[in-house]
Amino acid sequence: MIKKLFFAGLTISAINISAQTFSGMYPFTAVASGTANTGTTDPTPPPTASGLTFGAFSAVGTPSSPSTSGAFSFSGWGTGATNGNDATFTGSLNPNQYYSVTLTPSASSSVTINSITFNMSRSTTGPRHWAVRGSADSYSTNLAASIAPTNTNITVVPTNVFFWSIDSYTAAAGKQEKGSTITPGAPYVNQANPMTFRFYAFDAESGAGTFRIDTVIFNGTASIIAGINKVTYDLNSNFRVYPNPSNDGIISIEANSVTASKIEVINIIGAVISSNNLLADDKIKLDLSSLPAGTYFVRIISGDKSFVEKLILSK
Repeated sequence: MIKKLFFAGLTISAINISAQTFSGMYPFTAVASGTANTGTTDPTPPPTASGLTFGAFSAVGTPSSPSTSGAFSFSGWGTGATNGNDATFTGSLNPNQYYSVTLTPSASSSVTINSITFNMSRSTTGPRHWAVRGSADSYSTNLAASIAPTNTNITVVPTNVFFWSIDSYTAAAGKQEKGSTITPGAPYVNQANPMTFRFYAFDAESGAGTFRIDTVIFNGTASIIAGINKVTYDLNSNFRVYPNPSNDGIISIEANSVTASKIEVINIIGAVISSNNLLADDKIKLDLSSLPAGTYFVRIISGDKSFVEKLILSK
């Protein structure tokens, strides 16, 4: 019998995802200095959001006692600034001195960090420069920095380094400078792995000078993948997928001893991304050229049974 050629032009359907925006703020209200100091880990309960876990801030490479209460503030930063001089700086970022925090996506979730904002201040001999780096590139480059809202007391200098503009300006007691904004970018979009951010300060006038951050806010979205199915790969699946691997995404399916009524394409996390009903005598050819390269599974359903074959798209 000459069988009809059924060309299934698959339209990729949306995976069932529930996306929620979040804005998680660290207020540092439980931090205490003095004889009952709280040490280098912020004891304040971290923010919460569906789809991810916020870790606690910690200080690395600093003295063990916070320099003030109600904010994250420590001394011991590298020097390189001179009192009254706003042009000459001889210090550099020390990769072993920073404040650190980790955000961990929940199982079956992906997280995007759109922005990080925070308030800051310094003592009269504290650091004049600060920057933020992330784990995506092993903390090798500064993340994109800007000032929003506008604040003439702080600026951004090359490359993505924040700068306390005028040394003669001293913040009033308890006053915080707003505007330090980080845009993490593509490496922190739809991430399923933990993401760590480090806040560095340098070019202090004295090792006793302090650098303070407060009201750190992470803004983003958490996408919770729903309805994930477990895929079992059957070595005796009674049908053949070819060519496999496929270089162009055009594949054929040949059933050996089953009559297929439905065919599904499943991604690596077990979500059905396309489903098509078939006629009993169809020879099947699939156009998967719109899918990105990777590992997929093709499942055919025959009566009350189903069979699965692994497919590699190697475009």
